[in-house]
Amino acid sequence: MDFFAGSRLRIFLRYVGRVMRRSCSPVVIVLALAIFGISGCATTTEVGQANFDTTAPTVFIAGSSRGLGLEFARQYAARGWNVIATARRPEASEGLQALVTEHPNVVLDIMDVTKQADVERVAARFSGQPIDVLINSAGIWGDLQAQTFGTLDYDAYQWIYEVNALGPLRVTEALIENVKASEQKKVITLGGGMGTRRTVEQAPGGHYWYRMSRAANLISMAIVQRENKKQGIIIGIISPGKVDTRMLADSGWPAHFKKLSAKDSAGYVIEQIAQLTPEKGGELINYDGNVIGW
Repeated sequence: MDFFAGSRLRIFLRYVGRVMRRSCSPVVIVLALAIFGISGCATTTEVGQANFDTTAPTVFIAGSSRGLGLEFARQYAARGWNVIATARRPEASEGLQALVTEHPNVVLDIMDVTKQADVERVAARFSGQPIDVLINSAGIWGDLQAQTFGTLDYDAYQWIYEVNALGPLRVTEALIENVKASEQKKVITLGGGMGTRRTVEQAPGGHYWYRMSRAANLISMAIVQRENKKQGIIIGIISPGKVDTRMLADSGWPAHFKKLSAKDSAGYVIEQIAQLTPEKGGELINYDGNVIGW
């Protein structure tokens, strides 16, 4: 059994436990097994979607195993949204596993945003499913020494660029028809502040690869906004602030400096998403609502 199939099996077994507690019907289990696709072949009709409320909006989160991504999944699920939460290893996230057990409106899938085959498979699975809010939450900072002038590691740049710049573009392109089919039609990318000119003046040097990847993400999302504005798509680029996550620790941010909790930051960002209008499409917005020039 390959990794994908094994991971789906573990997620499935957790789901079976939930179904058995509710129905205790072996017929339901057999049908669920067939639908879930333990063989590793993706299908367009999945167990999780059977629990979706067709009257509720749907959020898709790329990168939800921990930190902000996980908090988005928690808070949207608590609000009654249908939640599609993806991660490279969802079976390894205790937070996601607890969430899918507690909320029938949450479905998990495996997706590495740097792998085109992964993204295409997930897009095929959810073909026809309207996505009101698509959140590109996956991101990495990378090793600081490899991003310092004088010791720049040019190979290290590729991975950071793949995740932070190409990842959001790849996911957005694959799911844009789902977003167009929804009522809200919003695509959200996190971060961006470190990719602006003003941070060159205001922040210390270094962080070359991270900053360059964020700058590339800003311009690519602005282009996507311009090309899809007539279809009603709203691209929101939102800076979540200095959030107490592993990514912030990787950035070298001093532990004693002020920072936001993931719970608070996610709540602020969700509020900004709800207030997002076409006029702010393509703008870089801070978690407090202020527009950041770039």
